[in-house]
Amino acid sequence: MQTLLRGRSAEVDTALRVLRETAATGRSSVLVVSGEAGLGKTALLEAVVEQAERSGFAAGVGKAEELDQISPMASLLLALRGSRPPLLSESDLADLGPLFDQQLWLVDRIAGSLEERAQSGPVLIAVDDVQWADPLTLFALRLLPSRLSGSPIVWLVTARSDAPTTSTELAEVAPRDLPVQSIALGPLGPTAMKEVAADRLGRQPGPRLQRLLGGTAGNPFLVTELLEGVLGEEMLEGGDVSPSGSGIPGRLRTVLRRRLSGPQRNVWSLLQVGSVLGGTFSIDDAAALRREPVTDLLPGLEDAVREGMLVDAGLHLTFRHDLIREAAYDDLPPSTRRVLHRAAAVHLLDTGRSAVDAAPHLLAGAAAGDREAADVLRRAAAEVVPRTPTTAVSLITHAYNLLPQGDPLRLEVGQDVVETFVRARRVQDAIYAADELLQTSPDTETVARINARLARPLWDLGLDDQLLGRVTEALELDGISAPVRARLVAQRALALARTIDPEAATRAGGVALAEADQVGDQDARTIALRALGHAAATDGWYARALECFRQVREIHGGPAQAGELVALASLDRYDEACSGLAQSRREAEEHGGTWEVPAFGWLEAAIELAAGRLEEAEAGSLTIVRLAEDLQEYGYRVQAYSLLGRIAQLRGDLRQAGEYLNEASRWTRSEVRLASAQGALARAQLLDAEGDSAAGARLLGSAVDSPAALARHTDAGYAELPAVVRIALRGQDTDLAERAARLAQLYADRNPDVATAVGAASHARALLDDDADLLGEAVAALRTSPRLLSRASAAEDYGRVLVGHQRREEGIAELDRVWDTYAAIGAAGEARRVQRRLQAAGARRRRWMATTRRPRSGWAALTATERRVAQLVAEGRTNRAAAETLFLSPNTVGTHLRSIFAKLGVNSRVQLTRVVLDHR
Repeated sequence: MQTLLRGRSAEVDTALRVLRETAATGRSSVLVVSGEAGLGKTALLEAVVEQAERSGFAAGVGKAEELDQISPMASLLLALRGSRPPLLSESDLADLGPLFDQQLWLVDRIAGSLEERAQSGPVLIAVDDVQWADPLTLFALRLLPSRLSGSPIVWLVTARSDAPTTSTELAEVAPRDLPVQSIALGPLGPTAMKEVAADRLGRQPGPRLQRLLGGTAGNPFLVTELLEGVLGEEMLEGGDVSPSGSGIPGRLRTVLRRRLSGPQRNVWSLLQVGSVLGGTFSIDDAAALRREPVTDLLPGLEDAVREGMLVDAGLHLTFRHDLIREAAYDDLPPSTRRVLHRAAAVHLLDTGRSAVDAAPHLLAGAAAGDREAADVLRRAAAEVVPRTPTTAVSLITHAYNLLPQGDPLRLEVGQDVVETFVRARRVQDAIYAADELLQTSPDTETVARINARLARPLWDLGLDDQLLGRVTEALELDGISAPVRARLVAQRALALARTIDPEAATRAGGVALAEADQVGDQDARTIALRALGHAAATDGWYARALECFRQVREIHGGPAQAGELVALASLDRYDEACSGLAQSRREAEEHGGTWEVPAFGWLEAAIELAAGRLEEAEAGSLTIVRLAEDLQEYGYRVQAYSLLGRIAQLRGDLRQAGEYLNEASRWTRSEVRLASAQGALARAQLLDAEGDSAAGARLLGSAVDSPAALARHTDAGYAELPAVVRIALRGQDTDLAERAARLAQLYADRNPDVATAVGAASHARALLDDDADLLGEAVAALRTSPRLLSRASAAEDYGRVLVGHQRREEGIAELDRVWDTYAAIGAAGEARRVQRRLQAAGARRRRWMATTRRPRSGWAALTATERRVAQLVAEGRTNRAAAETLFLSPNTVGTHLRSIFAKLGVNSRVQLTRVVLDHR
């Protein structure tokens, strides 16, 4: 190792500096070592690991193998379990088992274990050859450094700069909010090569040997192989190569063949067979591929180990360097490689290994038309899809492509392709694959099944028109089985539920429910009930919607889903909604449900905002943004930025509000209706605040014709209709104001026991008519509403109108109470507006002098929740432990912690603890 590190002093110093800084500051660091094959990346990694362990680091090392790319988390788990003692305990590893199909929670659970481990000392986690890492390892390496940024952990990865996918893989593992220290290894210089030779030979190399060293292009591995060859063949005379010698060939493959393929040796053939099996292989498997007894291979094996080509690890043999394996592999003719890979797959299956073990060989060795290989790949895809759907996609698509047109198995595998794309959340690819299958004119039952399978992802994306078209077309086919037809009928009702005609959806839902009951299909019944629930919610009948969603839960059990929780919130039953949200979130975290979490988070943040808890709503929204980035989900990122824009506006920061809403627009995809609808009302309110109420009114013009139109064009609710009336009046659009007031009354008529609905209707009509007494009724109706912002908005308008109607003292008293409300919740922008109204009315208050914004930095900048999080962290609590204490999710605690770090100017838990102790 020391020989290979000649000429690497600067690189070693950089790596050691990263170790020292991490140990001193307690902050995570990322170190990326890249370079061409043979330049000493592994040697540098080993040197850093050795030095880290001497410095008190707990170090775990994993290595990605080219043939292990379909083994979920293989290289990272090797690192986490490879240290002594392991960074991940046996019980921690057991806890991960059920989470492999929920990548986000898997990462969170690993983060919790590592966070706890790092409290007792710094940690180094190293993964060699990350360009070959499996997708789940790459996902984890992308998320973990950011999640653990405040813990003393060094993340060290090496990657080949000459591999085709290296830039992509490094981009995958580069954290978003941590500095990355990069080390690019180059060739050794002449001086370093002379030092390497002197180390190995015990004397300075002569001029002829130096010329041969120059032919290695400074590659440390080739330098070492050259020196070993010179010594092994006794070619030295006085420290130099003999003038009569033939010299050492520059190409490694030729060197190896000349050294190992003599007349009495069969080592090269052994290495070639081993290279097909992978970087690590067993002598039994190699013998099976050679079709020879193991005893016949032992002499060659001993030579290979003695020559330093292989390392005997007991149960397995490992190539000493990847270049040795690649040289042997590249020397095989392509046709021979294919045959050997195919034979390796057969052997592995015959000896009880799984389809996943055989799959890499079939990916490399199966030829078109190989039905057996396609079947094995199909089985492998089914095995890995719960854990890594992205890996399953490559397996199942390869299986599909092996099968010729007209093969009956191709249609079956094609349906698996659609299913796997759906599981991997690659909906557009699923649609493309489904359409390709449908072009092959399958039987009507298969056509119906394919279109039915696309229904849920199309619904989730808001592609209601496409969903409606597909199921309607499928229903026109003859010969569909009764259960599939029942599901299609229910899916058609579901597609109608978010259209402009929810009454049609209700009628269709009733038909679907009857048909589902007739055939006894519970899935069809569930879809029909969901359709009826969503149709009722879209049309503003929230009690009906709640009843439908609760019937769904009675069928399938478990916690409440998003539709039921939204209905509860719309009925002003905030306590039940919040309790259900907490239970649903816990269920998702403990038992899977990664893709549901942003929906729960968005609803929770929206409830917090309506209730006037701006800090909690902001933290929740920022958490959604981060989760959406992790999951590469667009819709809820748009929703979260829209909420953040509204929060910034309430605080009076219109510039920040505009930036957030621009982010929302940037992530809006025109083909995803749900994402496109988000932010319309927030944008209109911002335009109004900036003085362009007419533009805001134009943005909302088509949104208030019906409850369905309001949901479709803004995704807002009835509580926001008074704001629409206000914008319309300021924008001189009395028609829009009248329609909005009528719509608010419609909601009140359909929800007469809901205080916010009744109060909002009175509020909207009173604004339209400039009616002070009706505004008073609105304020009275809203007193029992859980929506503080609705109460404050009505009270502000009431005070303003009272002053305008010559009832100055009453109006000032009302506005004074509203000012207190806005100031208490941190809505500084709203408080300043009310203050201007009071000043215009001639009122003066000493406490107005205190209406300053919270500082942006320092201890005083922390919110109450942030201070509590900081105190718990200072006590040594992990994010998960703090979350349990505060009844938050670990992700939300992480969001608070990042905000605390930024405000206090610290970047680790150690530094935070010092600050907290200073303020006790």
